[in-house]
Amino acid sequence: MILDKLIASTKKRVAEAKEKKSPAELIRELDRKVLEPPRFKDALTGFDGVSVIAEIKKASPSKGLIRPDFDHMKIAEEYSNCGIQAMSVLTEPEYFKGELRFVSEITKNIDIPVLRKDFTVDEYMIYEAKLAGADAILLIMAALTDDEYRGFYRTAKELGLDVLTETHNETEVKRALEYAEIIGVNNRDLSTFEEDIRTCERVLPLIPDDRVKIAESAVRTHGDYEYLSSLSYDAALIGEAFMRRDDLRAAVNELRYGDKIS
Repeated sequence: MILDKLIASTKKRVAEAKEKKSPAELIRELDRKVLEPPRFKDALTGFDGVSVIAEIKKASPSKGLIRPDFDHMKIAEEYSNCGIQAMSVLTEPEYFKGELRFVSEITKNIDIPVLRKDFTVDEYMIYEAKLAGADAILLIMAALTDDEYRGFYRTAKELGLDVLTETHNETEVKRALEYAEIIGVNNRDLSTFEEDIRTCERVLPLIPDDRVKIAESAVRTHGDYEYLSSLSYDAALIGEAFMRRDDLRAAVNELRYGDKIS
């Protein structure tokens, strides 16, 4: 399964990073840094409607190269003029062609909350995310044991990071509820990579009303956006549908308003 390959690749990457800079060195850097409070959750809940988390992604395991003319700063600057609430920045290098520096460069120049999107398998990655200026990290229930999830969640909150907890089915939603304030429902089956936007509706009864609900994957059209609104989802995370468009403002407007605004 591709998730297993991603986890193995990420563990190898973290081991190599630790050889260059130890966890103790990262912690010392954090001790010298003023840790700003996270803004991700507040940005999503402060919008009247389904918030948009626009993703910066060059490639994916299932689709290969998505945006040949990829320039993370240009994309981030364009997004900043589109009325989005947050950005999701891929930092996984092997399959998604991401880099951690994308987060640090974007957060230094653009005042929009940023989610570091990666396959968090070690506390080291949480330290990296905070040092890079991220407001939130991703924890994927399918990739973690309950003990790992609890430990990573606590570390993130201690550092002042919001946590998007990603789930794919009813079992994972139930596992997440002990801690998760922000629950993502990925409409993509990670074993087959098939998408079904109705996954959002199927697991919805299990998610308490006081949690922030985010739909991930399979959100491409204004009809999809209205569907999420009818389910009272708080936000939608959209990557490929935007990354394949030349005009990002038009893409965001069409998602929100359909043909009412070009």
